[in-house]
Amino acid sequence: MFEVNKNLFNIGKNSKTSKEKTFGTKVKPDAKSWQEENRERISKFLSNAKENYNGIILPDINYEEGRYLYLALKEAGEAVTETGFMDMLASTEPPLLERFVHNQFLVCPHHKSSFLVNVRMICPKCNSICVQRLHLFEHKSCGYLAEKSRFSEDNSQLKCPSCDKVVKNPQKEMRVPAAWYFCSDCGEKFDDATIRLYCKEYDHDFSISEAKTVTIYGYSVASSERPQFDYLKLKNDVVKTLSEFELAVEENYLVKGKSGNDHIIDVYATNKKGQSVFILINNSESNSVDSRIVQVLDTMPNTAILAGYPAISEKTKSVASKYNATVIASQNVQEILSEIKKIVSQKMNLGVTAAR
Repeated sequence: MFEVNKNLFNIGKNSKTSKEKTFGTKVKPDAKSWQEENRERISKFLSNAKENYNGIILPDINYEEGRYLYLALKEAGEAVTETGFMDMLASTEPPLLERFVHNQFLVCPHHKSSFLVNVRMICPKCNSICVQRLHLFEHKSCGYLAEKSRFSEDNSQLKCPSCDKVVKNPQKEMRVPAAWYFCSDCGEKFDDATIRLYCKEYDHDFSISEAKTVTIYGYSVASSERPQFDYLKLKNDVVKTLSEFELAVEENYLVKGKSGNDHIIDVYATNKKGQSVFILINNSESNSVDSRIVQVLDTMPNTAILAGYPAISEKTKSVASKYNATVIASQNVQEILSEIKKIVSQKMNLGVTAAR
């Protein structure tokens, strides 16, 4: 499915023009003449991208089938599996779209039709997959060293077999000085397991060096064409949305953090049980989430939602979730409001029907 489609650029029945340039066996139309011939299609597509996607076009990925679709193309009358139209918009002068790497996958070199690939730990002696990681624990007070299984459990608490003391606070009383791997099939212990990738669809292993890489792109309307994110409109709409849940809602609410520093919360809401929800809206061009996560960490609300960020990495989302914060990676107002409704309903145990 990843072979280049020779009819990538659908210009009509007579797709070749006198201005086309030949690159090897592929023919690529001149960007300027192509732009002139497809002005109406381009205008329709860009208008849709700005209005419904706030200028950021990301693919819907089907991991089982190993394919991805760009729904924004369908709404503009283009084939959802072909990126040629958007690639041409990124090659105009000046570019109308900016292309960026949205995700990359390691796939089976023989079966590229699936993204379902797992990482497996393999025993270097017998090639078994029955490998587990073991940790060496040290009881600080007496210096006893052993695997965790040697520490008996007394009412779900660890008990040191050497000094017979109950470990009440493992984080303070225990230390993990080392770790290794153990194969339960052959009994071998080793410092490093062999790492192999597993093709789930066709049930076989392959090495990382054999893996192929699939790159999936996202597209954003060029900054000169992109609409400005309306921070104030979003904030007003969020206030109205939260009010529908019969929550007490305030804007620009001042909260003192554990550090003693004051933090301004864009939208602050509480229910009758005293549970709080903070809505922190992106109001800078840097799109940095870090400073907002610091606010959440210092104030510890019951629920925190970071909204209005065009594109967020999975790592950033993971870090935010550790502090009970959810990042909404969108600048589309309706999408953001819909997600806020779902999150608030779930986190604060409010039925969706609670909203009028």
